[in-house]
Amino acid sequence: MKDQGKAEGKMRALLARFSLDGHDRGLLSVMSSFRNRGIEVVYTYFSDPKELAKAAEQEDVDIIGISSSMGEHFYIASNLVKVLKEQKIEIPVIMGGVIPTRDIPELLDMGIKKVFKPGSAPGEIVDFVFKGERVP
Repeated sequence: MKDQGKAEGKMRALLARFSLDGHDRGLLSVMSSFRNRGIEVVYTYFSDPKELAKAAEQEDVDIIGISSSMGEHFYIASNLVKVLKEQKIEIPVIMGGVIPTRDIPELLDMGIKKVFKPGSAPGEIVDFVFKGERVP
């Protein structure tokens, strides 16, 4: 994660879901847990990964969290990671939602730091963000 010592030591997270994905219950739960642990949250919808990369840079976030529940996880991951690399934006990306177990290794190989499956406790996600390490 980026240096947590910036302005008042607060971490900032960009939590987002694809604009056509109507499932946000899990993401809202994660958002609440982040805020309860002192992480500032920017919540948005996006239709193009370029929009998301731009928002992450403008908001100076420490991590990007994506919810994917409609099978668009490969599209989002590959395009977002590509845009972040092209623009030399070094912000880790985590994903969660309805993502088949068989797809997780490929997402990690693309550069996603962690994929959380349905039923992951929001506290587990917060702990991962604070530790900043890749958990199998």
